[in-house]
Amino acid sequence: MQLIAWIVTGKITTTHRECLFVPQSLTTSQLSFLLAAIISLIPFAIDAYLPALSIMSAELGTSLHRLEWTITTFFVGYALGSLVGGPISDHLGRRVIAVIGLLSFMIMSVAISVGEDFETLLILRFLQAVGGGVTTVVVPAIVRDYYSRQEAAKVMTTITFIMMGAPLIAPIVGSGILEISGWRSIFIFLAAYALILAVLAGYLLPASRTGASATLSVRGVLTAYKGILLNTQARPLLIIVICCDAIFLSYLTQTAYLLHEYMGVTKVQFPLFFSSFMVCLMCVNRCNAHLLKTHDSLTILRWGVVLLLSAASVLLVVTHITEQASLWVMGFLLLTISSLGFVSSNSQVNFLHYFGESSGTATSVMRASQLFIGASAGALISVFYDGTPIPFATVTFISALIAFLFMRKLSPITHEADIASS
Repeated sequence: MQLIAWIVTGKITTTHRECLFVPQSLTTSQLSFLLAAIISLIPFAIDAYLPALSIMSAELGTSLHRLEWTITTFFVGYALGSLVGGPISDHLGRRVIAVIGLLSFMIMSVAISVGEDFETLLILRFLQAVGGGVTTVVVPAIVRDYYSRQEAAKVMTTITFIMMGAPLIAPIVGSGILEISGWRSIFIFLAAYALILAVLAGYLLPASRTGASATLSVRGVLTAYKGILLNTQARPLLIIVICCDAIFLSYLTQTAYLLHEYMGVTKVQFPLFFSSFMVCLMCVNRCNAHLLKTHDSLTILRWGVVLLLSAASVLLVVTHITEQASLWVMGFLLLTISSLGFVSSNSQVNFLHYFGESSGTATSVMRASQLFIGASAGALISVFYDGTPIPFATVTFISALIAFLFMRKLSPITHEADIASS
């Protein structure tokens, strides 16, 4: 009711915080696994039903091209949910917002499973994504709430490593369910997954350190967004985060072309090649976790950006000097994508470091920026598509160069400052 009141009146007040269940204490490993399971809800929601699209299009009486709009709509809803969920979690607490988002996701998943037409599916996918955005935006904020900057980098690296398995597993799970009981059962599975997570989150997530203000208003949220965007120390890190996502989402949008058309990979070989990129990224993620034991996360970030720009530069050159399919192109593409493992988690953690109790709102700004710029980069490549990898390599190089230029503007973070903001 409080969430509805905020949407209708633009203001919400509360005299209590974190009123849901009685949380149990978790070890760092257990909390990392739970948070990874929560954030993995999104790749499962996107990838699990992809094997069923052709069957869904026939049953719902629409074209496969139109049905692909459910993916775009999902991203729009996810961005909106992220924008809303972060500020509310700063005031009401992370745990209660995570549970509300998960229950909303569950209800919409059940509704999708009984939908009878494309228009209904489109609306429900949007609402399902809003619940997913509200839920997952609290994950980096929880890490920021309970760990110092260096420890937070380790935890986020572990969460990212576990989460990377979701895009590999989700299509397999979806295909298995599709063979056994049809596409509607895929969304029943997603509903059950969300319900289990809601129960676990309600009982196991720690109570959050929420802000002192008891009033949440639209004007206040917009003011907070503006303050985050104008923070000169944090802004370079936000730009780096956005550049990383622009590269990764561009890669995802171009994967089918790069493997099928450019390299001539068959449909049977495609999962193996696609998985190899993810496995390499996971390996770099583990290297990052090992380096964090002896090196500061900001130092690793700096060297990661240098590696990213170096690989992207060579990739751009190679795409210009090779006219036919080249393993050199794929090799340096692999190096470029893998280098994101040194940059992504470290840049996110160091960005959130500057915002203390407003880390939920900061996460909202970060997530929405990632989705908007990342999607724009993918669209830009499509506009300039010329049948070669050059447009993709160009966008990747420009993103890496921007990340490098802003990396040089990073302010050093002292140990004392880390303690003060934790």
